Amino acid sequence: MKYKIGMCAVGLSLALMGCGSGGDIEEFVKLDNSKGVAFAAGGDDCAAKAKSVGDWRKKNTKRYKELRKSLGEKYKKGPPEKYKDDLTKNKKAVMDAMMKCSNDPAFGKMMDETE
Repeated sequence: MKYKIGMCAVGLSLALMGCGSGGDIEEFVKLDNSKGVAFAAGGDDCAAKAKSVGDWRKKNTKRYKELRKSLGEKYKKGPPEKYKDDLTKNKKAVMDAMMKCSNDPAFGKMMDETE
């Protein structure tokens, strides 16, 4: 589980570093915002977070990874200034949820099932 948390954090960091301007960035930020909402849902209730994040991952992970990869290849300078606050806020929501729920069985199971 700790490995998966680390990989998620690394992936998000790479996404933040690899973003730039362009048509796909709008779609990526929209997905990233919805990901942040999913990870923030439920407050301290890890079972609620597991459901919310699991639903998001099942629906959006494939496209999110595609966009992250293409943006990382296209843009090396990082995200445009106008997106930095949103992306930082979303990263914080993901990291907070991971830290709060890393030992929760329901959250761990969801992470394993929705790779």
